[in-house]
Parts: sequence; C-alpha cells; structure tokens
Amino acid sequence: MTGSRAFPLELEDWGGNGPVLHLAHANGFPPGTYRKLIGFLKPRYHVFTLRNRWLVPGTDPREIHAWDDVAGDLVQALRARGLERIVGVGHSLGSVATLLAASQDPGLFRAVVALDPVLLTGRRQRLLRVLTWLKLRGWFPPASQARHRRELWPSREEAARKLRHKPLFQRFDPECFQDYITSGLTGTPEGTFRLSIPRAWEARIFETSPRHVWRSLRAVRVPVLVMRGGDSDVFFPDALERVRGTVPNVRTEVLPDTTHLFPLEQPEACAQRILAFLDGDTDG
Repeated sequence: MTGSRAFPLELEDWGGNGPVLHLAHANGFPPGTYRKLIGFLKPRYHVFTLRNRWLVPGTDPREIHAWDDVAGDLVQALRARGLERIVGVGHSLGSVATLLAASQDPGLFRAVVALDPVLLTGRRQRLLRVLTWLKLRGWFPPASQARHRRELWPSREEAARKLRHKPLFQRFDPECFQDYITSGLTGTPEGTFRLSIPRAWEARIFETSPRHVWRSLRAVRVPVLVMRGGDSDVFFPDALERVRGTVPNVRTEVLPDTTHLFPLEQPEACAQRILAFLDGDTDG
C-alpha cells in the first residue's frame, strides 16, 4: 500500500564510481545531512538518495499509514529507474524501510546495511502496540516533541547557534552539523528559513510503525550488516540480539562511543565498516 500519492518520487544522483548504492535517511534529517558519509562511499559506489514524500511540497502526512508505505515508495522509485541488485544502506527509519523493501522485492538489493534501525522488542514493543491501539502515540515522545519543534528561523546562523548545544547534536561531526543546517532548513519567500522536513511529517512518521517487522526480517535473504551505536537509546542490545536470531544472513557490529545518530557523528568510521562489509560479503 502506498497511500494516495499520484506522482513519482525523484532519485537524487550524488555521483560516484562503481555499483549503485542507495542511502535512505533518518526521520528529520534530509539526505544532504549525509554528504560527508556519501563522500567516503563515492570512490567505490555510485550513490543515490530518494526525495521522500515529506520533501515534496503539498503532500499530506496522513498518506502514510505504516513504514511499509515508505518501503513501497523506495521499491517503486528504484524500479522506475530500472535499477536492481543495489546496495541498500539506511539509517534509523531509512534502515527499516530498506529492510522492508528487501523483503517486499527480493531481487532489488544484493546487500543491505542497516545503521541503528528502529526495531523494538519486549516491553517497549508491547507498550507501543498499546499506545497505537489507543491512538495515543501522538501524545508521547518522540511524536509530541516533533509536533512542537520550532519550524521557522530568521537565519541559518541563528538556527546553528541555538541548535548546536542541544543534546541531539552534541556529538555531531562539525561538517555534518553544518550540512544539517544547510539541508535541514529551506529558504522562504519572506527571507526566513523553514524546516525542510515539516514537523507534521516528522511527527506522523513517529506515530506509525512497520506492520509486521520481525516477520518481514525473516524474509530478507541477501547479506545484511546491522550496526548499533554503542550508546544508542533507540536500538537496544536486546533488539540487536533478536536480529541475530531472525535475519538469516546477518552480521552485527557495535560502534562504541556513539549514539543513534552515529553516521553523522563518525561518518568516516561508519563508511569504513560499510565498505569492509561489502568487500567481504557481496560478489561485486
């Protein structure tokens, strides 16, 4: 199911050499935020990113009913470009969407790298199901925080001054932080700057989930690398352990001294682990 969208989504071509690699971004962080990580991958791979619905003006967040819809958009956009046997790399929401896409369309990817995927288990998973059933998820973080996020700034410089000291950005690589300020804010006709990903869209993503994610993971047959930030408060060790017992052909790693946002905190170390995995576990 892909909602009511009646227009094609565009792939952004970042260039590079070698096989095609698609990078799927996290909720709230546009593709441009990953410029530095992409730069480390481009000598070996031709990198694309998808301009998701929330980056298209005038789209309705209510079109998304589950993260499976995001995965469906990805499958459709890559197939429309005539691509197959792609390396799929994703972060957070993007990693779950890529894994779901690999289960939906088995021939689309030849390997998947999931960077701190949003996968819940045990008590956290049960609580989320209850809140979803009661239609209360919008009242709790992270959806409630996203819905009240500041959306308009007088300048990028002012945004950078205010945001740099927020806990979310404390460990960011300086270039990645600047790339977030550049790509995460879009100029308006009035001369101000608005969030590139509207807060209503960010909140909607947080209010939804994959339909049957653990069942879908069992259907992924390509080599998979799942990486966790050592201090991640999103992808917990028990979920990483469940991944090991669920995904048929998986390797798992932990990047110490990083959070859920480690691709933007240590982009070079992240790229090195991605490339090492692809060198050893795919057939080129």
